[in-house]
Amino acid sequence: MDNLFILLLLASLVLFAIGLFKPETSLFWDKKERTRKKSSLIYGSLIILFFILFGVSSDTKKTISPNDTVKKESSNESGVPEITKAQKDSIEKIEREKRIEEIKKNTITASDLTAAYEENEVNADNNFKGKIFYVRGRISDIKKDILDNIYVTLEGSEMFRQVQCFFDDKETAAKLHKGMKVTFKGRCEGLMMNVLMKDCVLVDNPQ
Repeated sequence: MDNLFILLLLASLVLFAIGLFKPETSLFWDKKERTRKKSSLIYGSLIILFFILFGVSSDTKKTISPNDTVKKESSNESGVPEITKAQKDSIEKIEREKRIEEIKKNTITASDLTAAYEENEVNADNNFKGKIFYVRGRISDIKKDILDNIYVTLEGSEMFRQVQCFFDDKETAAKLHKGMKVTFKGRCEGLMMNVLMKDCVLVDNPQ
């Protein structure tokens, strides 16, 4: 479109110049009046018109630039750049590593937990009772109490002193078996024959 306006503009300039000397030539299409005044008026107006049209066309082209098209293609409807699969995988990896690190920092083995209560129950309550943390150990039993509550016992430091983890997920409990190493997240309720952990959630996948 820009090229067309340039050609029309140049043609008008040429005919305008010709009309100053030979209006009968520039106004070859007019069979009636062929004067310098009429030629100048017509082709002068066309020069102004085509110049304006060329300017408008150029401004529109600048406004819609290739960069704008790229930006639109790389953004979703809300205007936020879309995240690539590689970026998503990277974010998930970082979050997974943070989660693993958080578990490691707040995990105690069932043996160490029962040993702490064997050594000093008062001090162990100060350190653990009422707090939420992770406990890791090997499953010795999967049972229900007299109120039909599911619990899993983890081997402790002594034969008759274990960690008793209560949780509500029947489907997960059905997949567990003795000897499996697991990690539970729960709230410690202190010592009552065994060290009790309530509101537990299994954070290891059953294997």
